[in-house]
Amino acid sequence: MTSALRLFPILLGMLAPVFVSGSLPAQERPAAPAETEVQRPEVPEIPDEPKTIDPAQFLPEQLSEPATVAFDGATLQEVVDWIRAERDYPVMLDERALNEIGVLPSDPVSDQLDDEPLYLVLERLRELGVGWRVADEILTITTRQAVASQLSTEQYLVGGLLDAGYEADVLIDVIMTATPSNWMDVDGDGGSIELLGDVLFVRQTASGQREVAALLEGLRNHGRMTFTNEPAEHLVLREKLDRNVSVEFDNVPLVEAIRELSEATGSDIRLDRQALRDIGVRERQPVSLVLSDRPLGTVLTLLLADLPAAWVLQDGVLKVTTREVADDLMKTATFDVRDLARDDAEANALIAAVQQQTEGPWQDIDGTGGEIASARPGTLVVQHNENRLAEVLNLLETYRAALRASRPRREAEEDPDEFVTKYYRMDAETANDLLMVLPTLVRPETWKSPLHAEAQGSIHKVSSGSELRVGLDGQMVAVGGNVKDAALVVRYAVLIVHQSRAAHEEIAEVIRRVEQGDAIDAEEFEGGFGGGGGGGFGGGYFSLPTGGQTQPEATEQR
Repeated sequence: MTSALRLFPILLGMLAPVFVSGSLPAQERPAAPAETEVQRPEVPEIPDEPKTIDPAQFLPEQLSEPATVAFDGATLQEVVDWIRAERDYPVMLDERALNEIGVLPSDPVSDQLDDEPLYLVLERLRELGVGWRVADEILTITTRQAVASQLSTEQYLVGGLLDAGYEADVLIDVIMTATPSNWMDVDGDGGSIELLGDVLFVRQTASGQREVAALLEGLRNHGRMTFTNEPAEHLVLREKLDRNVSVEFDNVPLVEAIRELSEATGSDIRLDRQALRDIGVRERQPVSLVLSDRPLGTVLTLLLADLPAAWVLQDGVLKVTTREVADDLMKTATFDVRDLARDDAEANALIAAVQQQTEGPWQDIDGTGGEIASARPGTLVVQHNENRLAEVLNLLETYRAALRASRPRREAEEDPDEFVTKYYRMDAETANDLLMVLPTLVRPETWKSPLHAEAQGSIHKVSSGSELRVGLDGQMVAVGGNVKDAALVVRYAVLIVHQSRAAHEEIAEVIRRVEQGDAIDAEEFEGGFGGGGGGGFGGGYFSLPTGGQTQPEATEQR
């Protein structure tokens, strides 16, 4: 991985602003802006806690309370009976659905809990194709396919998040892209989200609701890296992965090597037998490794190096599975980056750096892999496998160390009264209206007109192509027809505006409000629904220029 110090020259070139040379003679061009010493603000303290948002807090107490039990060759029916008796909780076994996938109540289940939440046993039944959900205070054990097809609607109060600076549309986008569940707007099927005032209505599967609840909690309260929807048992296992262990394996069966490591470290390490069997890795596959005083994580990685296998943390255990399964096991984490991304420009630059300087793959770049988004400046949300999440954290920590060692850099101070030309691209109808109203809304005396002949401001409109939006991909709603068959030609135009930098800031705000509107104040409009709220210090290695970047893209010409 490239260090943050090496990122500096790369990012300066990659993230440089776009300027178009002007045609003014040299003697008429404005003097170069004066440089000023950048004062580095106080750096926020980034907390280490919380490290995880445990989904147990979103489950009934009977399923989230710890239990100690060993199911050694017990049947599925006996597990169900134990839950009923031990927790006095109603359980329904969907025998007909389970029979369709070849699972019988008499099938054996071998598992154990050592002062761990009861729901973890239910999660581990996925290896049999078994799923579970809670509805109307009844635990139903059925097939994973049946659970995935049953959606319910839950409400979440998000007024505190909106007040804390999370914009409504960004919040919804982050939920849909950073949770593993399917969403209608993203995948073409699955759940949906609607925001009415401060209430988020989410229609999703039972597991999807836990993912959403955990992510929202992770946005409210997160530390340096906070896993969402991860059991607290994984924190203990991560500590054990860092502890040293010595091994001497000479053609030892894999299952025996794993058992010895589990006993030596007090870690619950298990083989994903079915997945390994599917790729031809046998339980008694001989493995060899001699290593002294090395972390358990390193030992496991080297032990499996010659096999198409890897280890993951899942359902409260260390699982040895296939590399493909490990790579595809997506997890979500929130990162406190207030010291690295103070505004949208720095946040976007930080995202670009993470995508370019980690192994990936990333959806934005490769069309597959992980997702990364800025939920707000200072809060980064990443969905990827555990190795990539660790790599992201390592990059952020390297950057922090580089910033602490760097001296504040000097940057040019822009003159707010300097006149520059910017190009605002938007749909043609909006451009027609703004062409007329902008000179009346923003500093009317600064626009050249018969009344202000000496003014410098000007505005022109030119056509800028068109595009065809079809069906759901275009986010369209068909009136009286099938949305999949709907199509719309959208024509674009560019407003070429010559104005002062200060005026451009006001123009950008007007355009934003024209496109998005203002949130309705529920106190002033009783009965209505509100629209809902919407670095590096000293410039930083990842800082981006902010001038001229509005909702419609704007480029600048001096």
